[in-house]
Amino acid sequence: MQEEPQTKFAQGRIVRDRYIIEDLLGQGGFGAVYRVKDRRVKGNVFALKEVEAPERHQRESFLFEGEVLRRLDHPALPRVYRVFDEPENKLICILMDYVAGPNLEQLRNKQPGKRFSLARVVEMMAPIADALSYLHAQKPPIIHRDVKPSNIIIPTSGESAVLVDFGIAKEYDQEATTTAVRHCSPGYGAPEQYTSGTGTPTDIYGFGATLYTLLTGVVPIDALYRITRISVNRADPLVPVQQIVPEIPAAVADAIQRALAVNSNDRFATIKEFWSLMESQVVAGGGPITEPGHENVSSPEHAEVLPAGLPMAAVQLANAHTLSDRPYPSTGDDYTEVDTLSMNDAPGSAPSHSNMPPVPLVVPASAGLHPCWQSSLYC
Repeated sequence: MQEEPQTKFAQGRIVRDRYIIEDLLGQGGFGAVYRVKDRRVKGNVFALKEVEAPERHQRESFLFEGEVLRRLDHPALPRVYRVFDEPENKLICILMDYVAGPNLEQLRNKQPGKRFSLARVVEMMAPIADALSYLHAQKPPIIHRDVKPSNIIIPTSGESAVLVDFGIAKEYDQEATTTAVRHCSPGYGAPEQYTSGTGTPTDIYGFGATLYTLLTGVVPIDALYRITRISVNRADPLVPVQQIVPEIPAAVADAIQRALAVNSNDRFATIKEFWSLMESQVVAGGGPITEPGHENVSSPEHAEVLPAGLPMAAVQLANAHTLSDRPYPSTGDDYTEVDTLSMNDAPGSAPSHSNMPPVPLVVPASAGLHPCWQSSLYC
């Protein structure tokens, strides 16, 4: 059994003479995530993620990735405020939003049949669909690669869902290719994550698998097993959603089946196309599917502390600040900078998360990024 890496920062330590480590939120193969307070910004709670990067060129690449992520501004994504190098610890650190609330995996397990109604799923997942469309529209497209219920948080304030944890860090290498086998979550990882290059269809698969689980209460059979069975001329073992919950509208069932196609070319071209069909079923009266004893998923009383080993920065705290109820740092609070090593090709600093139009990002070849970029940093 592989041991978890030792965390670099103990409780009470002050990082960069500024960020006080309050608690370890989770850890995994990439490093760890901590809850921190900023000594210069009274009352603000943040998440600080460490990413292990032993080599200098890895840290340079991660710092450039951090600049890309810092430019993102979407209500269903945690904001990244600062990325800095800790060479003495061989780490890159990312300061980002701390999101308090239970995840959809926890919430669905409290539901009768461990599932939600179609209307409720569409309501909860609408901001996630929009966030993925936003990521895929970036140039180059940003691929999440780990869309699943446990990476979707319902803030305790009752606000819209937030997509977290871009934390499945590939071994970032300037010579790496997009065809490397990637770690992924069983049931939610697309076939190409085991066999070939990933892209926007990878997130369409994960999104479809998430809808499958939320609507049926069953995690879809893993893609690796599916492709193994199909390769020996056997039928696809994926059980259609209507066989599990017959009252799911046929159009919804067919759409999810298409999103979960083994061949990425057989899936929807975009998340928007997929989601438009899902929404039309609710508007047209194709749902809701009844579910007795449905819980209010936004209620703080249902929030729980995430498992200690879960690599994400979203956990329940009674008095934690959420995405909208805390003041964001101003530019004077030093959150508009990415601390670099020697990145002459990296773009200059841009205003962070303002109302200004997004600044197009030109990706230099020296950054080592690929046409479809899978972030290793975001959480």
